[in-house]
Amino acid sequence: MLSRLPPEADTVNTGRVEMHIDGWLYRLLIALSGITLVLVVVYIVLIQENRSVQAEVNQRQQFINQSIQLGRINDTLIRALAAAAVDNNDDRLRELLAQNGIAINPATGAPEKQATPAAAAPAGTGR
Repeated sequence: MLSRLPPEADTVNTGRVEMHIDGWLYRLLIALSGITLVLVVVYIVLIQENRSVQAEVNQRQQFINQSIQLGRINDTLIRALAAAAVDNNDDRLRELLAQNGIAINPATGAPEKQATPAAAAPAGTGR
């Protein structure tokens, strides 16, 4: 059997006041230490999750930036095709552009996107 230490062994002398460490205080300190450990683990998990979400956001932003650049190239390509269709009087190229919603202005040769039903303005709700 374990022998119990004398009551003086449970006393801590801080220099000014003697404090008696009871069983409940010890349990409270252990519980607070455990809670602190759990909070540290949760913090580490949240940091790792934040890194993965940040990596996904960065990938999406890169896709958006590339899409903007490709949109500019697309507009330039459409203008070049429209100019070639007007200069060469190419009906097949005009039909191809028309099938993709691009109308060529006969006066200027500039392409104009035709309004599609999905791009039309929504009807008023009457409010």
